[in-house]
Amino acid sequence: MALNVNLQLANSEGLMKVLHFSGLSHPVLVRPTIYGEPLLTAQAFYYLEELESVAHIRYESGDNELSDEQIEYLIDNYLFAYSKAHPKSRMTFKVSRGKFWLENPSDMYVSYDQEHTESLALDQLNDPSVKFVRPVDPEDTVDHSDWRIAHNYTQTILESYINSLGKVLDKKVSVMVLPSDEHDGYIGKLRVVKCGHGLIDFFQAEALENISERSLRSTATSVPLKTTRSLPGIESLPIERITETKQYRPLLLSHFFSGLKEFNLLKGYLGYYNVLEYYFEEAPRLLSKIAKNELEQLKCVLELLTTDLEVQTFVAKLSTGEKASLRRALQTSTGHPVLGFTPATLNAHMSELARWLYEIRCAVVHSKKTRKGKISASFEPYSKEAKNIEVALPIIQWLAISCIEKDQDLGLPP
Repeated sequence: MALNVNLQLANSEGLMKVLHFSGLSHPVLVRPTIYGEPLLTAQAFYYLEELESVAHIRYESGDNELSDEQIEYLIDNYLFAYSKAHPKSRMTFKVSRGKFWLENPSDMYVSYDQEHTESLALDQLNDPSVKFVRPVDPEDTVDHSDWRIAHNYTQTILESYINSLGKVLDKKVSVMVLPSDEHDGYIGKLRVVKCGHGLIDFFQAEALENISERSLRSTATSVPLKTTRSLPGIESLPIERITETKQYRPLLLSHFFSGLKEFNLLKGYLGYYNVLEYYFEEAPRLLSKIAKNELEQLKCVLELLTTDLEVQTFVAKLSTGEKASLRRALQTSTGHPVLGFTPATLNAHMSELARWLYEIRCAVVHSKKTRKGKISASFEPYSKEAKNIEVALPIIQWLAISCIEKDQDLGLPP
């Protein structure tokens, strides 16, 4: 018998597509979802842009189930591959607050609405201990032999509600509006409701749960979203297929995703920096060099990972505004700036980049009022100045990715 497992993801809102990962021990499908099996909180309509996503793994008969640690490692490797293709994505498996739960099989109730609602669940057809389930109200016509008893009560009500509310989407009114200082004039018909692109109804949202590895043809490029009405939204979700066969060091993936997940820019920067820091002693040894301090160690790490030409090429691909921001001094909360990234020569990009990244790191980590009697650069958390380091995140993220890939290529022991 096959086993299906859904796994919660963080920062997965608005995926607007289905991801199919393959190449490692098990394929993984990532798709939008409506969490918590809504019952009383079910909506008539949803916007795909607002839906979170889950990762889905299916174990076929005979497959060995993965432990929690193995599942996390599998998904981390797949999402690392996704982040390389989509650097602006913050999607990770590092969840702070869980939204799934385990039911007590001996309980007569199961949970809905993220455990806020309990629904009677007695399986009269398949459980011989349940002799009968009968309505107290003789006017009830709901099927009580189906174990989803509350669902059977709410389904017809929800269908009627969706149909009634759906009619509003087609409503138009005739208007005449005279021009004024606030707006233009208009004569004609206007829609009562204007819907955004990703509008789907509850039944379409519920059907997302049925998207699985087995439901997708190997050549499929999209998943249809069947509907009973003509919505102004979308009729299908595109499928993005990613193959990853490499497995990376778990510790480095953990640091990487701590940087990727963080909306606090200072913590995000340190997450990526910690990936580079892992090689501070290893890089000089591999290069047969002596590094006397952390800055020299960082220079060795960059020399191990990249070249001046690759740094130039990366910077060249940035927008005009981003390049200008790199050159400008970064204002810190103490008023003492971090000098901008300005290589003196074509062959000084790596050395200058190491200096720039290291000074930003020091300003993020240290809160000293002064250093050797002089005001030092420091970023106050959540200050407007802290936002200035955003310009450095794409570069240090790129280097962190390069470091994780280099570590995998080297195959060094822990």
